[in-house]
Amino acid sequence: MKEALITDIWTVIVEHISERQRKNAAVEFVNVLQDHGIKETMLESLVGVDPYLDFALEAVIGDEDEDYDDE
Repeated sequence: MKEALITDIWTVIVEHISERQRKNAAVEFVNVLQDHGIKETMLESLVGVDPYLDFALEAVIGDEDEDYDDE
């Protein structure tokens, strides 16, 4: 999946999500992308698209980095 497509999908759906639900929706969106094999480098390229998406990327990818450091 291309970065532009992921960005377009998020931009369209976020407009239909209430402000208070956007952080949770963004985290779920990033998790689904990962579940479908989107590589971390692709996810990292999405930083700056949207503040909610930035939060989710840090929460999801940051958690993985912390898990790796613990081993």
